[in-house]
Amino acid sequence: MVSEDRDRAYDRSKEAENDFDERTQILVPLVTLDVRLTEQFGLQAAASVPDVTRSGVTHRGTATVNFSETFSGLGDTSLVAWYKLRPKNRWYAVVNVGGSLPSGRTETPRFRAELEEGSLVPVSRLQRGSGTFDPLVGASIAKRFGRTTAFGSVASRLPFYENGDGLRTGASWELNGGAARELGTSRLTGIARLGWLHREQDAFKGTPILVGGGNWLYVTPGVAAQIGKGVNVQAEVKLPIYRVLANKQLDSRAVFQFGISRAF
Repeated sequence: MVSEDRDRAYDRSKEAENDFDERTQILVPLVTLDVRLTEQFGLQAAASVPDVTRSGVTHRGTATVNFSETFSGLGDTSLVAWYKLRPKNRWYAVVNVGGSLPSGRTETPRFRAELEEGSLVPVSRLQRGSGTFDPLVGASIAKRFGRTTAFGSVASRLPFYENGDGLRTGASWELNGGAARELGTSRLTGIARLGWLHREQDAFKGTPILVGGGNWLYVTPGVAAQIGKGVNVQAEVKLPIYRVLANKQLDSRAVFQFGISRAF
């Protein structure tokens, strides 16, 4: 489960005035099934069910009008194959490749008549999915040092064409590194990671949209606990310590992540 509340406006790296009191509340449950086919090879399938509400106010003469739009339902699904490489110097590495499948519904986005800084200003463009088949690639490494495990990962989503409505989702790259350490018992683990996220702007029929692009640097503390046999609970909070956005847009002060997994 990923939860995010984008209620602050930022212009590049500085906080800006939120002229229309806009707010986007995002809640995304994610269901994942990972199947090991051999000792080194497996498949992972995932489906998202986003619930997003965008609200704000507009001014018409002397009147103030509240607006709100919500969408929820099945989003994009993904299918990824992973392969565990043979360990080298006790470093364990996994590579994965697959694709995001356009199972989420899309709608034709609407924009204001005028451009702002050469970009389209969306009036309504909430989407359940991208509407395109997008390649997914990634890799991760890990090594245990006593009660501490160091890890790193890189992942990318690479959309390369427009969907049927003319919308092209911006490509994204993410790099993470950190450590996990047992806290007195093997059933409780503290986690700390540092992550960089780069996201390209979405585009509509070749023209960039005033949303989505930028670079973020996150620090993410978290904790994981093993409950019973094969049941793990994990909670994290992603805190942006630096951001440089491609344009003026809403962003959040934190992203909360909570998950439960069951191994068989």
